[in-house]
Amino acid sequence: MANKVQHDYHDRRRKKLLIRRTVIVAVCVVIVVAIVGIVLFINKLVQPDGDGSAANVDSRSIPTSQTEDISSETASPSSSDAVQTAAAVEGKDGKIAAGDNLTGYEALYPDLYAQMPLNGGKLKVPESKTVYLTFDDGPSVLTQPLLDVLDQYQAKVTFFDTAQPLTNGYQDLMKTCVEKGHAVGIHSYSHIYANIYSSVEAYLDDFNQMYEKIKSVTGVAPRFFRFPGGSNGGGKMNETREKIIKEMIRRGFIYYDWDGSSGDANADVAQNADTLYTNTMKAIHRDCNIILMHNINGKDATIEALKRIIPDAQNEGYNFKALDGTLDPTHGYCMHETLPILMKALNDSPYFTVSDESKKKFG
Repeated sequence: MANKVQHDYHDRRRKKLLIRRTVIVAVCVVIVVAIVGIVLFINKLVQPDGDGSAANVDSRSIPTSQTEDISSETASPSSSDAVQTAAAVEGKDGKIAAGDNLTGYEALYPDLYAQMPLNGGKLKVPESKTVYLTFDDGPSVLTQPLLDVLDQYQAKVTFFDTAQPLTNGYQDLMKTCVEKGHAVGIHSYSHIYANIYSSVEAYLDDFNQMYEKIKSVTGVAPRFFRFPGGSNGGGKMNETREKIIKEMIRRGFIYYDWDGSSGDANADVAQNADTLYTNTMKAIHRDCNIILMHNINGKDATIEALKRIIPDAQNEGYNFKALDGTLDPTHGYCMHETLPILMKALNDSPYFTVSDESKKKFG
């Protein structure tokens, strides 16, 4: 009987030891898995290139799938990446140097490079209460009436011009704009989306025509531009548009979208000066800096609205200035599909330095 009791005691003891060892092994496994997971998570946080720039975007941020696609693309540098990471070099006539051993569309239009950036390429955020009114699609029959209003209030603005047929007969007004202290940037030559966005080569061809047109008429080579429809093409982002953005930054041209709009592109309100006034003032009071407007036939209400917008905003302490290419184009960015592409292109460029504010906000 004593032997049986002793046997049962040892049996129970062995089972307890076995259970205890099993629990210890399981806990160790969990701890090891947790440590590995933490290490991988930290490694991902500090991973360079596209991931970081997309991860810090606010509630309007880009979908994860898109940022992963961008990151995978930037992991394999192209020939343009090799040029961008080289030291900044000034070429002939004060322009950015084209670089060596270029192929494909990079080798096209060897003179299509921007002037060396102002302020050493150090991009800045807007000064307090500064507004940049921008007018797309002109010049037109309404350009001179607009200039008259701007003269009245000593306000400076930026025109993103085209050479589409409706501008015929008004091209010389681009020179008048420059002479009056306004800025003229490139919008496009044809403004035909299907053509200019069909390939990088097609975009460069259209851009070069407008670049030469503005330089010929005004005597000033444009430093910046605005994509027709904005950098994401009205939500139609694709691989070609990504390549265009990278190529234009490589050539030293920066682009500006907008963070506020008058709404005059909307046919439902384009003829309602009161609505255009309200939309613009709301944008200004939200600290939007780059306001989208248009200066083509049929936009008379925009000029009427400006007769109230400018003096009212000036009475509140706001100033109206023209863009000069030194404003950080990522400030107040509204088209977040293209933001990581733009940020990476600017960071890779030896010619530009993104503002500290945008670095903190977007990575």
